[in-house]
Amino acid sequence: MGGIDFAAGSSATQAQNSHTGSVTGVIDGVAFEGDQYYVHGWACQEGIRGAISINLYADGAAGGKPPGVYVIADTANLDNEPAVDRECHDANGGKHRFRTALPNQLLRSFQNKKLFIHGIALAGNVDNSLLAGSGNFSLPTPKWPPDPPTPNFLDGPAVAAFDTRKDSCEQIDIPDAAARAFRDNKGTIHLIASHYVTRAGLGPTLETVKHNCQVVYQTPHDGNIADFNDYTWLNAFYNVDGKRVVALGHMEYHGWEHGQCAGKTDTITCWYNVQTFNLSEDGGYHFARPKPPANYFLSLPYKYQVNQGPEGVSVDANIVKVGDWYYTAMSGWPWPPNCGDGKGLRPCLNPGGTCPIRTANILDASSWRGWDGKGFNMVFADPYRELITNPASHLCPQVPNIEFLTGFNYYEPAHLFIGTQFTPVETAYGPPGVYFTTSPDFVHWSKPALALTMNQMLRREPEGNWSYAYFSLIDPRSTDSNFMTITDTPYLYYVRSDENHGPYQRVLFRQKIKLNWLIKGQSR
Repeated sequence: MGGIDFAAGSSATQAQNSHTGSVTGVIDGVAFEGDQYYVHGWACQEGIRGAISINLYADGAAGGKPPGVYVIADTANLDNEPAVDRECHDANGGKHRFRTALPNQLLRSFQNKKLFIHGIALAGNVDNSLLAGSGNFSLPTPKWPPDPPTPNFLDGPAVAAFDTRKDSCEQIDIPDAAARAFRDNKGTIHLIASHYVTRAGLGPTLETVKHNCQVVYQTPHDGNIADFNDYTWLNAFYNVDGKRVVALGHMEYHGWEHGQCAGKTDTITCWYNVQTFNLSEDGGYHFARPKPPANYFLSLPYKYQVNQGPEGVSVDANIVKVGDWYYTAMSGWPWPPNCGDGKGLRPCLNPGGTCPIRTANILDASSWRGWDGKGFNMVFADPYRELITNPASHLCPQVPNIEFLTGFNYYEPAHLFIGTQFTPVETAYGPPGVYFTTSPDFVHWSKPALALTMNQMLRREPEGNWSYAYFSLIDPRSTDSNFMTITDTPYLYYVRSDENHGPYQRVLFRQKIKLNWLIKGQSR
């Protein structure tokens, strides 16, 4: 949601002197390292300290006749040797090297084509020159790493539930959160994968819902941070009685749009997240915001700090009710930036991680409590309306094995909570892919079990540059109106983005899966 990219940042562009030089650089070669190919080299703009971007093309230069085909972009911002500094007319200690990954999915489209790389000028009326060595190297044939053991998981083809190329009502009408579903008092199913302008798919069954252009929720873009009413994604729902539907909102305060930051486009350092409470009283067709502070749900116990982002917490999973309790989880990241326990690092005011939370009253946003290591006793504090003398007492300690959760469900026959996770990067649990974890009590979670690797997903795709996000389980055989419960054969919902035409070309897919392997494994 909101496109937080923790690897992003703004590079310095100060010139070393008043003379802006040309773009220069060299492609050193293409090599297979670890589990994929990389292209190495260096690029800079002479006399400019800042790192420049590079654009990779296949079968020709960008302005060639015929022109080359765009492949991918990167930044030349890695440490380099003194010889490169001299070529760049830079002081020692420059960062002008690149090591650009060539994902197998891209190589499927561009294998055996000649590689050309342009350096992109930072300043002055300077050409985006080709790097030396362009045309001398070919993009290699994909080399997929061997797959680890995975279960018999998929049980049907992927079906588009919402394709932005066909179904969007406006450009920003995209699936930008995990899919959720509930059934209203008339039996209509609402399928929502929210953006900050929220719409729903409506229909009698999950298989027949159609995307509807009626706006369910409109982000107000309120510049007063204490109102918690800037960009908001509704991403967790609970149907109380068919007419009243609670929605938990992921609110992002975009400080750069409200004159709060030195750099108006520096989205990372100006980011602040708070979670909000919203309510529909017409079955989920429209959601309203209580007036502040009644819209407050949870946050860090710290106010927004200019240029110290990303700051905040997020509720990225849905709500599950078991017995008298409603459950979900909140996630955060270490804050302030560059904090930690290492030498020279400032201590973290928020250590990050994911923490279970629960309430007995879904209609009272103030009644939620976080797990404190012994019980659900931790109280959330609004930093704009409370005097907080001990911030640490309002922080939730991390619970292991649920770091990447985007969905919860309950499997009644085994009395188990099931958590759905996806990670696009290698972790201690294994390769990038889809994982599931289970818990009998919502606190103690099993080690995530790999169901499907990202490479296995990519190999099933047509040629292109794809990424995945926002995985959740929704079962058409669920007997409750919030689709919390699942059987052995639910649908896996997820969003596939076309990175060659981003960020607005996306598809929300559903695919039938089998979970009997997971349940059997947990009952041993």
